[in-house]
Amino acid sequence: MSVALPPLPVELWLEVFRWATSTRGASALYTTAYRPFEPNSIDVIASDAYAETRQTKRALVLVCKRWRRWAISLLYEDITIPTKYLALERMLRYGAVREGDTTISVSPCACLVRRVALPYSTTVVTSPLPIEPLEVLTLCSSTEVLARLPDFSLSLAYEFDTDCPPLPSLKRLDWWHHNEAARTGGINSLPHVLGNAPNLEYLSILDGDLWPSYLYAPPVHLPHLTALRLRRVNAILVLQMCHWSLPALRHVVFDRIDNPELFQPFWDAFGQQIRTVELGLSLRFLMHDFLGPVFRGCTQLEELNHYLFLTHVPRPKRPQESLKTIGLHASSNSAFFHVGSADFWSHLRYHLGTFTESMYPVLRQVNLYGDWSAVVGDEQFDKLVKPLRDRGCAVEVL
Repeated sequence: MSVALPPLPVELWLEVFRWATSTRGASALYTTAYRPFEPNSIDVIASDAYAETRQTKRALVLVCKRWRRWAISLLYEDITIPTKYLALERMLRYGAVREGDTTISVSPCACLVRRVALPYSTTVVTSPLPIEPLEVLTLCSSTEVLARLPDFSLSLAYEFDTDCPPLPSLKRLDWWHHNEAARTGGINSLPHVLGNAPNLEYLSILDGDLWPSYLYAPPVHLPHLTALRLRRVNAILVLQMCHWSLPALRHVVFDRIDNPELFQPFWDAFGQQIRTVELGLSLRFLMHDFLGPVFRGCTQLEELNHYLFLTHVPRPKRPQESLKTIGLHASSNSAFFHVGSADFWSHLRYHLGTFTESMYPVLRQVNLYGDWSAVVGDEQFDKLVKPLRDRGCAVEVL
């Protein structure tokens, strides 16, 4: 005789759905505060895990009416506004769903949206009339993350000026600059969008290769911005940023660089207020000494995070009297340092050997990120970290 099991509480189902649609990469898309070694949004949305997460969300709402009611907030927390936007707008505004000949009513979904991806194909300007798909963005009054992403395969037209709706709830902006589009201003222009997002806390510039004509842009004041992430920028954008007002800026992430000296004006403008610097997953940081300019420019630096086998050995010219925490990521670099090889151990030895008490007098924490299983427990590693531990510096795998 079978025994009927009691139904699961709704709260437990919601927890199951959240775990089924969560990945570390996907969660990084919603980050509005600095966290060490978060993947950048371009890598996340290009990953198989992100595509699978979106497929899982769509599958959950198709199981039954009850699951749709429970999972619909997951489906609409992250949307992309297409050029053919009317069906999406109807769902956000009214909550009507068509299934064959049947119309199913659910609550309007606009209040569920946390992240909006807005491709440049959606904001083409071929007439002086307002961009109609922007009505969708205006509907989503609780949007915390806006992503402007490129359309590499399309030839797009931008012929008239446009505007940008107010974005008071926006906390994070992922921006891919488009020189042709930026001529129209408004939602296609970084300074204009920033001017309409006064509560922004996290700005990620994925591509900022500006034309010289954009050097003199409207002033930018972001009183709440604490984190800035730079993937690809040129001298024009760096000089433009130096005129921004960013009183709360504390954390800067560099995903890659072309020339370390490019950022000297940036350090002159903001170096004294920066507390955390992170170097990204790029061989350029191994080929060029970027830490030297960081040490010279950031006089109050408290935390430094970088990929150990993708970063030039740090050699500060003066004691780092404020640096308390160093984060080292173990991501491999088999092209130069095969795990366990003599070069591998040599680079590790030189790197850790620079963290002397004379040059890092207040260093108290070395955090190890990533997979250190091939190193931790090895007798050579214990010898390398012993001087740090002997002076009271904690070395921990996170």
